[in-house]
Amino acid sequence: MVALIQGRGWQQLTEHERIAAAYAFVRDEVAFGYNRDDDLKGSEVLADGYGQCNTKCTLMMALLRALGIPCRFHGFTIDKQLKRGAITGLAYRLAPRNITHSWVEVWTDDRKAGHVLQQDRGAALGHER
Repeated sequence: MVALIQGRGWQQLTEHERIAAAYAFVRDEVAFGYNRDDDLKGSEVLADGYGQCNTKCTLMMALLRALGIPCRFHGFTIDKQLKRGAITGLAYRLAPRNITHSWVEVWTDDRKAGHVLQQDRGAALGHER
């Protein structure tokens, strides 16, 4: 994690640029895929090189915290039909009706902004409160 941040020079960026760099990296350079478990460390997700919303959020939070950006995890449940195509075959049939979905909320300029990491469903969606 430290090597990635140092190698890309993210520490020298402004706060907003650090957030954008971490976000773009996780969204664009960490492939979509299902890890062996949702309960992985950010470094494990980085080593895997892939993840889905929950594990990508774990990686995103680890990167943001290493960059000095306060953040937290948010999760809610969605109907599994929203994941049709991303989950297929027997895995889809065995999946519970409600699946946990997540996003990262970051604090910047005394306000919070949440971001959904879903490259597999098209452009990333941003939510601001």
